[in-house]
Amino acid sequence: MGIQHELAKGTVLEVNYLGSAGHHLTNGININRFAGDLISNPSQIGQFHGLNASFAAINMVQSTSNSIYNGATVSVKHVFNAGFTVQGGYTFSKAIDDTDQETSNTNWQDAWNRQAERGLAGFDTTHRLTINGLWNLPFFKNKDQMKLAHYVLGGWELSGVTILDNGSPFTITNGATFSAITDSSGRVIGNKGGDYNADNNAGDRPNAPTGNIQSSGWSRQQFLTGIFKVTDFGVPTPGTDGNLGRTTYRGPGFAETDLSLAKRFMMGERFSALLRVDAYNAFNRVNLNNPVADMSSSNFGKVTSQNTPRLFQVGLKLRF
Repeated sequence: MGIQHELAKGTVLEVNYLGSAGHHLTNGININRFAGDLISNPSQIGQFHGLNASFAAINMVQSTSNSIYNGATVSVKHVFNAGFTVQGGYTFSKAIDDTDQETSNTNWQDAWNRQAERGLAGFDTTHRLTINGLWNLPFFKNKDQMKLAHYVLGGWELSGVTILDNGSPFTITNGATFSAITDSSGRVIGNKGGDYNADNNAGDRPNAPTGNIQSSGWSRQQFLTGIFKVTDFGVPTPGTDGNLGRTTYRGPGFAETDLSLAKRFMMGERFSALLRVDAYNAFNRVNLNNPVADMSSSNFGKVTSQNTPRLFQVGLKLRF
């Protein structure tokens, strides 16, 4: 639902709310596992049994997941007299799910605890500002003077859009296998690997940090040198789930400006050509990807890649 109001001549304010909920969403989970499996038999530490020892993984597709989204958008549009239109919009929103439909991420750390996976969706963007404009260039509009210049240089449109947002969430996991630490009697007293709940399925989350560490507001330099250390996170008791939530932290913000220059050439009444030149990320800003979130990686906590750099595209469309 939304409202729209003309603030002044040529200026329109629009406020919208959008809410949605999804139920019976699909997920695919290996259900042949249980917490503590690898340490359930003291004489067979590290040996997989599963709920059914005749199978390795039993992947079941279920329709038990849910999602919810709430968002509010405020936009202002103004039309100038000189063929120039500009519009700006700000969106404040929150998307929550327990299975990331966008990335098909259904690697639950505990096959029997879907509620522990409930968190921000991987595509959630709390704050997003979008500004776009269109300018009909006023040069060489007169057909009677300088006809060649009018035909070649007149009638161009310059448009652009700038997007600013606060980045996307990511989840801290450990991709290493279970590696038990035992005492002299063979009793498991710790774990120096991953798979904290010892169900033979890696990708578990650790315990949340107990110390006072920075959890947001990192600089670009911090993302490049590392925002976390492995020792920042606690190791759960062997056979138990970590208490750190899914999608707990948010990666670097995003800023990009795309520009486009286009002109339609008329060649008679029934034939026309549209020439368009696009510049994506026109100012070639370096937008960092999310940091490496696997604690078993030597680059854990560091950003090692970036989004697409500046890209030019030229297109010609013929219509007849």
